[in-house]
Amino acid sequence: MFDLLRGGTEETVAVIERELRCGVWSWNLRTHEMRWSRGYYDLLGIEPGKVEPSFSAILQVTHPDDRGPQAEVERIIQKASTIRRKFRVIRRGGSVAWIYCQIIIFVDAEGTSDRAIGICTDVTAREDQLSRLRVSDERYRALVKASGAVVWIAKSDGQIHEVINCDHGGEVRADALRSGWLQLVHPEDREKIISIRETASREKRGWDVVHRVRQADGGFKWKRSTGQPVLDDAGNIKEWLGISVDLEPDTPSAAGHRITGAQIRAARGLLRWSVLDLAHAAGTTRATIRRLEELDGASPQADPMLPSIQTALSKAGVDFFFPPAGKPGVRPR
Repeated sequence: MFDLLRGGTEETVAVIERELRCGVWSWNLRTHEMRWSRGYYDLLGIEPGKVEPSFSAILQVTHPDDRGPQAEVERIIQKASTIRRKFRVIRRGGSVAWIYCQIIIFVDAEGTSDRAIGICTDVTAREDQLSRLRVSDERYRALVKASGAVVWIAKSDGQIHEVINCDHGGEVRADALRSGWLQLVHPEDREKIISIRETASREKRGWDVVHRVRQADGGFKWKRSTGQPVLDDAGNIKEWLGISVDLEPDTPSAAGHRITGAQIRAARGLLRWSVLDLAHAAGTTRATIRRLEELDGASPQADPMLPSIQTALSKAGVDFFFPPAGKPGVRPR
């Protein structure tokens, strides 16, 4: 670069440095003389001729948090090591700029470090963009966590390779990553999910399905999962983005709660049982079933037949739940 300057192309070099936002410096390791190009002065925010070029002058404008690593450069150069360094400088007026510098070491015939050249570029725009992306990613992950949903990213074949906000334990997470999460789905729901996903994949569209997922404790929980394809320029699916949301809150089980008449009626409806069917299964009378079902809420007094009725319905495949807000309900297991 400095040879080019001597060759009468100073104006050309100045244009290159200005347009590329770069600069160079050279350092004679024998005489310790250092020279900066005009572009490097500009990178540091120093007026040409105001200071004598030196590492000490560079450190004076280096951000305090970056001065330690930057001060090591001089020592490393003596070892003839190629260096790539990124640091911040504080320019006139207080603005902060990021500088990326690659230092090339030249050695003499005896292998001793002879001189060094630093090629430096202003990477402030890139660092600012990366910083915004980091903040955006942190906000996105915080929002996902606040929502309680599980977000996943899968390959084009449906195999999950990233899960966000999965707090169900390492074993379950590992299973999801290995098998595309189908091994976590309740066996009775797998065929439905496979069919829906295959159709969506052929038609290159999103899919939505309600299903049960195995939890870390071995139990199952109802979820709604939605997947959307990400297409490349040719219209082919390159990956899937999806979200799985709980359809039931983390609430206490039916233990300690008295089932309601509305729950008994709804449970019979799920099973397509008549009053007589439930009476036979619970070992009680039709009159008892009708009396309990007349109330939408729980019986004001603990009826001795309620445990038998609840057990019969549970064995037949009905789950009872009691959310802290809202009405008690039932769902198929």
